[in-house]
Amino acid sequence: MPRSSPHPSALFSLRPYNDEKQRGKGVVEDARNSHLVSAHPGGGFALDVGFNIRSKSSTTTLATLGRGDTDIHISGGSIARIQCSFEVDLQTGIVMLYDRSHSQTTQVFGEFATPFELGRSRKVVVQKNLNTIIGMGGVGRNLVMFELIWHQNPLETMRQVNDRYQKIGDYEENPCLACTIVDDTETVPPTRAVTRIHTPAGRAQPLRIRYAKIPPQLGAGTYGVVHRAVDVDSGKLIAVKILKRPGSPNLQQWRVQLKREVDFLSQLDHPHIVPLIALQKWDEPEVEIIMELQHGSLESLVTGKSFDKQELQQIAVLVFHHSLQALDRINLLGLIHRDMKPANILFKELHGQYVFLLADFGLSNHTSVAHTFMGSPVYMAPEMFEKGCQQTHKVDVWALFVTMMWTLDIGGFRQLVEKAKSLGDLEEIRKEVLSGARKPNLSSIQEMAIEDPAKRASAAQMLVKCFNGEGLSTPRNKIAALIETPSTVPNVRRDTQPDGRKVAARVSLRTGTSSLLPQTRSRARNAGIKKLQNKAPGPMARYLIPMPGNFPEEDAKP
Repeated sequence: MPRSSPHPSALFSLRPYNDEKQRGKGVVEDARNSHLVSAHPGGGFALDVGFNIRSKSSTTTLATLGRGDTDIHISGGSIARIQCSFEVDLQTGIVMLYDRSHSQTTQVFGEFATPFELGRSRKVVVQKNLNTIIGMGGVGRNLVMFELIWHQNPLETMRQVNDRYQKIGDYEENPCLACTIVDDTETVPPTRAVTRIHTPAGRAQPLRIRYAKIPPQLGAGTYGVVHRAVDVDSGKLIAVKILKRPGSPNLQQWRVQLKREVDFLSQLDHPHIVPLIALQKWDEPEVEIIMELQHGSLESLVTGKSFDKQELQQIAVLVFHHSLQALDRINLLGLIHRDMKPANILFKELHGQYVFLLADFGLSNHTSVAHTFMGSPVYMAPEMFEKGCQQTHKVDVWALFVTMMWTLDIGGFRQLVEKAKSLGDLEEIRKEVLSGARKPNLSSIQEMAIEDPAKRASAAQMLVKCFNGEGLSTPRNKIAALIETPSTVPNVRRDTQPDGRKVAARVSLRTGTSSLLPQTRSRARNAGIKKLQNKAPGPMARYLIPMPGNFPEEDAKP
């Protein structure tokens, strides 16, 4: 007996489409598929596909379709034993359609379709408003056709998939196919991912990345917008920065700035710098920069979630360490960022922990030619306000110090930043930064907030001082000694508790004083801290805190 409405665990339903010869209707009426049938609100019946099926293929397969030992049976000599399958990407929660037929007789249709193409892998993303009609069999791949009726929008579907794979259960067995093994010798799935290679000029160019936007957009600026999207051929989430080509008076400057960002990112391969995936449509009205999608920005993380003081300190230490590594790397290349701020420090969740990455290099420049007034004024170093003054990587060090003040909200600093509107306000912020550097809160890193850039610390020097050089790109023999005043040198030592347990000293960004943290599993768990590596820590040892939750709504732009 068909269900009166779609199964609550189904992600979508397959309704017969363009069914003049009623082949699709025959599939729905096949007794072997009867346990999947439900009445469609628009009339007729459909097959429910999702977590109501326990597929015999694999845990990531929602359903297989074909004339063989499959989850949904389709009769006919033009249909392969395993014609196609719906599978999920466990990293993203995206649903994909795989063509499993040797003769490649599965295809997608519709207004917003991205068909299987020569040179691409035989899989595409399926979601609401994308590849909503599938066909199979025959030369036209249209002997049997179905329309995919989705029950949620793409973001909700992704959340539903991710939640479901965290708790397996409530699957509905196919009574005809229970405890059987799929014989897929006729349709072996592809095992090798398609790799896009950047080829030199004159050779065949790589295939353009096809993507579908996932609303809402992530952000907008002077030059364009940034969208959350999915690569329809891989199922991976990406960020797409779409830049509108300006009018002729500004075109040359625009080209130079865009080329600067792309050239900059193409030189970098660093765990704390957002990687560039591709630049495409260079000769079209809208140019696309495609980058790896992150979970959010430091700004959205700190302002969007509630953290106690201890958690905020731990986040600040992570941001500080990861950002120093990124700045040291770009300095080694003779480059500067010039727009370091909380909105341009992104984060992702990796193995349950935060990882911070530096992004948005549109204002980056080589140290030999950086003279212009650019960046976010609140975070700009004093020398950036001086006309014609040559800028160095030290401007990024100043900006990171200001970012730490904002993160820890030293003396209500965030509110001061939010209210800054005039040059007078900026002068007030500069004084507050200099004052903050002298306070116990941040005195252990005050070398970053020295007005004279020649005397200001470098990122490499701070990595050596605070983290024993962990994450350095600059060779140690190239790093000048950091001049420290006795009042600011942290009292760092290793000691033991009365019971003999070893403890590690670390500096608190909040207090600027040493504190003892027993290196025991129970204490670390109770404090919500997870130590990354069993090595002797520096004055500001590297700690991570568990992610309080995922932030899909906080996905951030590159």
